[in-house]
Amino acid sequence: MIGEEPSKIRTHEAAEHAFIVASLTAVGVTESDARDVADVLVAADLRGVESHGIARLDTYYVRRIEAGVVVARPEYVVLGDRPTQFALDAGNGLGHPASKRAMRAAIAKAKEHGLAFATVRRSNHYGIAAYYAMMALDEGLIGLSLTNSTHLAVPTYGRDKTTGTNPIALAIPAGDHPPFVLDMATTTVTFGRLEVSERKGKPLAPGWAVGPDGAQTLDPTLAKTRGALLPLGGIGTENGGHKGYGLGALVEILCGVLSGGLFGRDLNTPEDGLHGGQTGHFFGAFRIDAMRDAEAFAQDMARELSTFEQSAPVPGSERVQTAGEPEREFTTRFRREGVPIDPKVWEVLDAMAQRLGIAPLERFTVA
Repeated sequence: MIGEEPSKIRTHEAAEHAFIVASLTAVGVTESDARDVADVLVAADLRGVESHGIARLDTYYVRRIEAGVVVARPEYVVLGDRPTQFALDAGNGLGHPASKRAMRAAIAKAKEHGLAFATVRRSNHYGIAAYYAMMALDEGLIGLSLTNSTHLAVPTYGRDKTTGTNPIALAIPAGDHPPFVLDMATTTVTFGRLEVSERKGKPLAPGWAVGPDGAQTLDPTLAKTRGALLPLGGIGTENGGHKGYGLGALVEILCGVLSGGLFGRDLNTPEDGLHGGQTGHFFGAFRIDAMRDAEAFAQDMARELSTFEQSAPVPGSERVQTAGEPEREFTTRFRREGVPIDPKVWEVLDAMAQRLGIAPLERFTVA
């Protein structure tokens, strides 16, 4: 969505949060877990990441619970709990509550011991990776968040899908300066961007996806149903496609192999299909003063980020931005103007509300 004019049909942040909670509790999710999910989805929409916000509520969460492939009230099992390590089995429940639990554990352990890592297995889609990395910022820590996914991307020189979008998110505090928040897929774009392009009737950009024959395609429907995403850097090695492929494989190893969850051919299922319990996550938290004076670090981080921001932009661009800056600007704007939701998403939400017997999401239109 970044760079596009958002929909003029809006809702308020609080109304969206309440609607998500009502939708999930209607299919048996506890209010506490539903609030965890709503926190993450609303954060995605506020940050301008419409592919991972309320647009996924029905297909990825509600319908999978209704179909019985995701457990509404899972039994969480702690597999390992050491001073700097935490491992959780999510019981095939929603990814957001399990991920918040694991990240909280990593943060608490890092505050005491300097750093900590956590894994989650038998989980599901957890929303935007940045949310969990940013949880560490409230404690003055550096946060790390990774997740694998069903296989959507081809490897370098390959035609079979072997990795997911497998995002990497890192959040680093910078004192009085806004933090550095990197949230990137290891594919050129996320699967959600294909969904958004299809919904809006727009062609894909070159380098985003291939068709079933391994050749590039600009058709979002073909890419979604029979094709695959490309690793960051695109086809081959000329533009660094092997680097995106390597990063995606690394995420799958940490989230799938290390967690004891699914990986390899076991994850080769449709992203928008009815399945559950396949995803794994990896989290980390680091205490800055375990390595150097925290205040001095914050001053140096502010100076580093200012160096980027004050560097000369290319002709046609107003300024250079740092990771997380566009999302912060969207959040400020959408909290003031309302959260934009695509008209086609409204249709899905209205139909879902009627099916569940809950009140529709409140809306208004901006000029």
